[in-house]
Amino acid sequence: MTTVLDKFDRDKHYFSSPYPHIIIENALPQELYNELSKTFPNSEIKKQLPTIQGHTYRYLANDVLYKKTIPVSDKWQKFFEDHTSQNFYDKVLEIFNSDIPYTKQDIQQKVGVRGFADTNYDMVTDTQFVVHQPTKGTTRTTHIDNPQELYAGLLYFKQDNDKSTGGDFEVYETGDVKQVWKLKGREIPEEQHKSLVKTITYQPNTLVMFLNTSKSVHGVTPRINADVDRLSINIIAETNNKRNEFFKLFDTGLR
Repeated sequence: MTTVLDKFDRDKHYFSSPYPHIIIENALPQELYNELSKTFPNSEIKKQLPTIQGHTYRYLANDVLYKKTIPVSDKWQKFFEDHTSQNFYDKVLEIFNSDIPYTKQDIQQKVGVRGFADTNYDMVTDTQFVVHQPTKGTTRTTHIDNPQELYAGLLYFKQDNDKSTGGDFEVYETGDVKQVWKLKGREIPEEQHKSLVKTITYQPNTLVMFLNTSKSVHGVTPRINADVDRLSINIIAETNNKRNEFFKLFDTGLR
């Protein structure tokens, strides 16, 4: 089992402020990363799947592992198996343990793949191919993620022929977010005070992972001179029980 967290070193890669997050450059062994990058199925995904908001495509773990809508390489199959596994989920909980504001009873659960095992598990995992077509401006304004989400990771697969700049991950500091624009992807209202803390460059084999809290505000910088797709992998876990109160800590006042 090879995962994006194998090189994790708490002293180098873990940050508690302004919310718990991880940054690892060269996260995967270079040989494995090169093979995955070479076989990233972005062309097939764009041919067979509909866009989201006219510029984004997502191909989910349930499709990769079970429906097999679009064939992927054996290495990609293994990657998706590993990053939706119980072992990986437990590893993430171990890393974030000291900063998780929820009880062990809430989160120390058996997990299954979202869309495939939803009826049998209170927590589900997902790993996703994500393809962003070139577009003016940013694909994601400053926002918080779905309140059902426990953690999210992004592994960047910037293409060799991508000469653009931007598409970088931004970490913001705010107070607790009480309201968001739900129909705008949980965008933070202009009146919400926020300050940029750091920017993680969109570059090959870079991992950003964060614990989803009411302060986990982030965004993506606009890409400049982009003429090829922006490629990445999403790695997430979320509650499958929408009635679970601890995931509603900031699911109030949605506009």
